[in-house]
Amino acid sequence: MNNKKLIFSFFLLLTVAVRAQDSIPAPTSYTVNKVTFKMVRVEKGGFWMGAQHADTLEFNYDRQSQIDEVPVHHVNIHEDFYIGQTEVSQKLWKAVMGYNPSKKKCCKKPVTNVSYVEVQEFIRLLDSLTGMHFRLPTEEEWEFAARGGNLSKGYVYSGGNETKKIAWHDGNTRRLRKCGKKRPNELGIYDMSGNVWEWCSTTYRFYDKERNARLGKDGEMQIIRGGAWQLPETSCRVAWRGKRLPNLQNSFGGFRLCLDAQYVKEETPETEAR
Repeated sequence: MNNKKLIFSFFLLLTVAVRAQDSIPAPTSYTVNKVTFKMVRVEKGGFWMGAQHADTLEFNYDRQSQIDEVPVHHVNIHEDFYIGQTEVSQKLWKAVMGYNPSKKKCCKKPVTNVSYVEVQEFIRLLDSLTGMHFRLPTEEEWEFAARGGNLSKGYVYSGGNETKKIAWHDGNTRRLRKCGKKRPNELGIYDMSGNVWEWCSTTYRFYDKERNARLGKDGEMQIIRGGAWQLPETSCRVAWRGKRLPNLQNSFGGFRLCLDAQYVKEETPETEAR
C-alpha cells in the first residue's frame, strides 16, 4: 500500500471514529451544593441478558459464565433512562449527606462503605435538593447500559474484551481508583467493569422459576454488579452477578444513580440546585 492510500485509510478511520462519538448524546449535568455530576441517556431497546458456556454458536457465549447467569434470555427495556456517567463520588456523597464514610478518602474516588439502606437515604435527600426522582438501576437496566445499550458491540466486559484499558480489578491494582480514569464503553459510561461493585434495586433471584422456588435466604439479598478492585477479573464481566445483604457496608462497594427519562428536560440539560 502506497503512502497516499495509507493516509486516506487513516483519515477514513478517524472520520468513522469521530462520527461514532458524535452519535452519543452529551451527558446531562446536575449540580448540588457546588458539586456537579453527569447522567448518560440510555435509549430503550432489547438485549440478550446473561451468559452461557454450553454452545459457542448461541447468544452470549462466555467460557467463564456462572450458574446464576443462565439461562440467557431476551429482555426489553421499554423506556429511556439515564444512568450515572461514573459511580457516585465521595465528593457528591458528602455534598448531600454532610460526611464521607469511605475509609480511603479522596473526593474524586467512588464513595464506599455505604449500605443499600444508606443509599436510599442519600437518594431521598438528593431528590429534595434537586426536585428530581433519582433511584438505583434495576439489574436489567444495569446490564443493558453496561453492554452499551443499542450501540453494543457484544463485549465481555463493559467497553471491551480485555480489561487492561477498561477496568480495575485485583490483577492490576491494589487500591481504589479515581472515577473515570479508564476507557468508557460504547455509551460513554465509565467503570461499569471494575473499581467498585454497584448496588442495584433488584432483589436477588435466579433467572428461572424452578430454582427460585428453592432460593431460600438468598432471596433476601440485593443484586450487586460490575466487579471491583479487590475482586478477580472475571467479576468485571457484564453478565457477572453478585449478592449482598442490604445493610452491608463494604470498602470496595458503591453505587451509580439512575433516572427515568421522563423527568429530564432536554431543552434545559443543566439543572442547578441551590
